Amino acid sequence: MLLKKACFLLVITFTLFSCKKEKSFVPNYANGLPGLWAQLGDFPGVGRVRSFGFTIGNKGYVLGGNAASGFNQLHLGDFWEYNPEADKWTRKADYPGLAGEYVRGFSINNKGYVGTGYGKRFFDPDGDLPQNDDFWEYDPATDKWTRKANFAGGKRENVIAFAINGIGYMGLGTNNNYDTNYKDFWKYDAAADKWARVADYPGIGSFGAVGFAISDKGYVGLGGAAPDIAAKDLWEYDANADKWTKKTDFIGKGRAFSGSFVIGTDGYAGMGSTTTATAEDWYKYDTLADKWVKITNLQGTARYDMVSFSINGIGYIGTGNPGLLKDFWKYTPRKTN
Repeated sequence: MLLKKACFLLVITFTLFSCKKEKSFVPNYANGLPGLWAQLGDFPGVGRVRSFGFTIGNKGYVLGGNAASGFNQLHLGDFWEYNPEADKWTRKADYPGLAGEYVRGFSINNKGYVGTGYGKRFFDPDGDLPQNDDFWEYDPATDKWTRKANFAGGKRENVIAFAINGIGYMGLGTNNNYDTNYKDFWKYDAAADKWARVADYPGIGSFGAVGFAISDKGYVGLGGAAPDIAAKDLWEYDANADKWTKKTDFIGKGRAFSGSFVIGTDGYAGMGSTTTATAEDWYKYDTLADKWVKITNLQGTARYDMVSFSINGIGYIGTGNPGLLKDFWKYTPRKTN
């Protein structure tokens, strides 16, 4: 069974890939194979799992997570900004929301919007279930959080979220027992601070799925589903038509809790938890050709429950399970000729 926190998964030992030294290159995702992973300075906060990473403008952000191993809980509310030009982290105003882990969201008009998630970091008079529906706006210009309308789909964790043309989208997820497969999908109008339900997700997975937006389309796939499914399907969401279209299945093993980021017209997904192991492999999805291609493995610890985002054509991943990792890496597509 694909366990809720994937605590008992076996970490695969894998061969480190090495490349002969080549001339310096200008990143060019049009010629993006095999790509180059490089280790950066460690994330400066405590080691953690199930944090949320996202981008606003030219900066990356990492929010919260859990700093305890296994099923133990030490929920975090710290919030960090990453400057890729200086490879430098700066702590910002703590997240005021209830959840500590599996918070999710998106960016619209140079502001971040995040919410839902697992864990009651503060007393909640409305009940003691650990899932949440609170939703918050972060303005990097003022380093201030503002409470917004609760997520209309209700309390849950492990949702997927992305933004298309200034509108946020959020949905899927599961309940505390991981025996409910939510498939509802919602859009968020930041200007009006209102949610509206759109077409339900037709895919297999419901929690720990991969979700990202490229141009005017959203892409959702992989993920887990109760009782013991690790999915491989991928779907494209057309926001204008409010319609889902089946795309080419993921070519690796089915998995949940993977990392993902976007470079140009390509989506990247990798690592995560299969039903039996921690995956080490990474793949690129070419949206123009509707094709998956395996890319270079990261020369570090295979992991799941990591943070991942992209800034200006470079992908970033770090933290995560197993253990309480805090190493940080970047992926630069490179020319092969």
